[in-house]
Amino acid sequence: MEQGLTRRSLIVGGGALGLAAALGVAATGTPFGGGAKTLAFWHLFGGGDGARLTAMLDALAKEHSDIKVRALILPWGNPYYTKLSLAAVGGSPPDVAISHATRLTEFAPAGLLEPLPADLLDKHGIGPDQFRPEAWKLGSFNGHQYAIPLDLHPFVLYVNTKLARQAGLLGSGGTLKPLDGPDALLDAFAAVKQKTKQPGVVMETRGVTPWRLFLTLYTQLGGRPVVTERGTKLALDDAKALKALEWMAQPHARGAGGQDLDYQASVALFGNQSAGFLLNGEWEVTTYQAQKLPFDMRPIPAIFNSPVTQADSHTFVIPHNPNRSPERFEATIEFISRLIKKSLTWTMGGHVPAYKPVFESAAYHKLSPQSHYASASDHVVTDPLAWFSGSGSNLEAQAGSAFQPVVTGAAKPKDGLATFKSQLQQLVDVPPPV
Repeated sequence: MEQGLTRRSLIVGGGALGLAAALGVAATGTPFGGGAKTLAFWHLFGGGDGARLTAMLDALAKEHSDIKVRALILPWGNPYYTKLSLAAVGGSPPDVAISHATRLTEFAPAGLLEPLPADLLDKHGIGPDQFRPEAWKLGSFNGHQYAIPLDLHPFVLYVNTKLARQAGLLGSGGTLKPLDGPDALLDAFAAVKQKTKQPGVVMETRGVTPWRLFLTLYTQLGGRPVVTERGTKLALDDAKALKALEWMAQPHARGAGGQDLDYQASVALFGNQSAGFLLNGEWEVTTYQAQKLPFDMRPIPAIFNSPVTQADSHTFVIPHNPNRSPERFEATIEFISRLIKKSLTWTMGGHVPAYKPVFESAAYHKLSPQSHYASASDHVVTDPLAWFSGSGSNLEAQAGSAFQPVVTGAAKPKDGLATFKSQLQQLVDVPPPV
């Protein structure tokens, strides 16, 4: 990733091309020629992720001439999933697409994805035994497999090792001391503030990061899914939710954090060595490597009863197309298999590999700090199953707005909880579109 370019950045030209292509597909069918084995591939990766995916596709093109790929990038989040669903409903979707695992509930019940036959997956070496079970199970729905996982991307803790050392938080080996328990991480934030005069922690507050922290803490406390029955029933445990929000209010209350920041500002402040810790997804690793920042990355501590952390998974899906031939379907499976097997390149951007041979390889475990939080992927919680849930969804956005005042000290935890419950009830009251 280029310095100053974050993972959430989009290549403007590619986004415009993707929009035009999406409209073209919806209106006239696939715009690509080249025979039965020229595959259309939609994804939402910009910045460093996009560059790594391009490198993987280029490597495949040099090694194999039997399958050609036309890859298009579309805007991240709801715009991407709207275009993908419209293309599938219109009968002219891409051959293969990237989907967050948490968005399968939106697509699979509507019949917009092809179930993936076990015998065909095994034939091409991407059956369940080849993947970490934590990732594989996220691609199933109602007993059928609809997605092949590329990665798991957990919520993690970034550490400025220079400031942490000044605050006495590193052990003799230069690694972060254990910070489990409800007070240890808060005390670490306060120690950085006291010893270095820099904020103990920064995080995005004007976005979805407060939701990711909340879901991590709430689940560590043993909280049940906030909604059940595919999003038609509110099931939030108020007591555990309030306890999670009370913890989230503490960095500001102790004077060690709580700045009101958008995503880019939170990334920049940590990159400027203006904070001891950053709470974020793992995808900014190459941003800080490019800046030659003294930093490490670790799993979120077991602040409460378990080491669970919020996560999602990038997966490959095959949108439903009644006109797709069996030969074209198998060519798509073969393409997915080839790309999955090159996912060491993908992990360099921070994501934890789902494919076992890569996860267990010496090459992956030599990556620093990418391999330092690999254990976080053993204990993950994803957004609840609902049509309004998942990465970039209405649930994440509304939760973030409800919790932002709590994190910044502008509202009490009980008020943030009341706002969240009200917004969540409005989402639950809307009948699922499918």
